[in-house]
Amino acid sequence: MNSKPDIDVLNPPQQDSLDTASANPAIVVNPNVATPLYQQIKDHCQSGIKSGSYPVDSRLPSERQLAEKFMVSRMTVTKAFKELEREGWVYARSGKGTFVAPQTKIDQNLEKLTSFSEDMAAQNLKVTSRILSIGVENADESTAKKLWIGPGTLIFVLERFRLADEELISLERTHIPYALCPDIEKHYDFSQESLYKILRNQYSFQLVVAQQTVEARLPSDDEIKKLGIENSKPVLSFERSTFNENSHPVEFVKSVYLGDRYKLNIMLKPTSSIVKGKGQN
Repeated sequence: MNSKPDIDVLNPPQQDSLDTASANPAIVVNPNVATPLYQQIKDHCQSGIKSGSYPVDSRLPSERQLAEKFMVSRMTVTKAFKELEREGWVYARSGKGTFVAPQTKIDQNLEKLTSFSEDMAAQNLKVTSRILSIGVENADESTAKKLWIGPGTLIFVLERFRLADEELISLERTHIPYALCPDIEKHYDFSQESLYKILRNQYSFQLVVAQQTVEARLPSDDEIKKLGIENSKPVLSFERSTFNENSHPVEFVKSVYLGDRYKLNIMLKPTSSIVKGKGQN
């Protein structure tokens, strides 16, 4: 019952480096100024990224090309690239080159129970999804435990890429007891529609509270393949169980966010004893 539409993995386009190099006006580095050569090359590339001469996911000229163009050593260009990567301007793909990184940074506040669509709308970002799979499955033991159901019970499963302003942000897999949302896989286009909105308006879900864990880790083999990232690229792993008004779990979600696209905000409040002037150091 599980349908898996064909989908292109989000691999960056292999734009010709020479074409890209000629897109930005030639700049000659000056060895006679105080600014280090690597910094001048870094500034040149950064200027090209900001101006759009180097579009998102396009490949920068190779270290050899830039070394020849600016008449510097490859080590100097390598240092410039490392600085750009450290600051989030570019990302490297082994054997393929250095590419311009998306600059969208998601800033999420963890104080409220909201959907991805609601979070993005709050930041004036356009939300879209790309469906990887949608259907009905038998719950495995681990998922059944999260949803307080028996193993083998039918569950609705939705796996999709989540995008903000057309940039890939996360890989998300949602599990819901099928008895709570019968035929949901047949009637709605979750590449455009909000799952939470459908659950609330069409299935009378009352999503009251959620328990969420966040873990920084390296991606799994499956995540590397689906997200098209290097095995050394860190990700943020989220697991969330959402409960209804009867304190019963109605949804279990596993999400993987690209580590360089996401920032978490948490409001910390003092304990009542500290507010009253006790226990301070």
